[in-house]
Amino acid sequence: MSGSGRIKNRNVKVDRARKALGISGQATAEEARKQYRELAKQWHPDVNPGADAHARMQALNEAYAFLMKEEFGILDPWDEYDRWWWRQYGNDPIWGSYFPEEDARGETPRRPKNRLREK
Repeated sequence: MSGSGRIKNRNVKVDRARKALGISGQATAEEARKQYRELAKQWHPDVNPGADAHARMQALNEAYAFLMKEEFGILDPWDEYDRWWWRQYGNDPIWGSYFPEEDARGETPRRPKNRLREK
């Protein structure tokens, strides 16, 4: 192993991630997602006041993200949530990610003139 201590074998990383989530080698992405959610309910620091809850939750997040990307080909496991948020709130100025739309040239369009002020 190199001096950095990093694991180079992808299969070992996948096995460790599966073990961290407690799923078998034949588990599907949906089963991994369900198991992750169950473990997150148990280990989230807001729910579990234990000293190791934060570290355990970080390890679960890393294992889940790694499995989704490397094993199941889902590049961003949070993409589904992002799509839900966008459908729910869209360009709402309070809850959403409100940015003025850009025109075709990449410039932010100017606000229309206030016709009442011109008179």
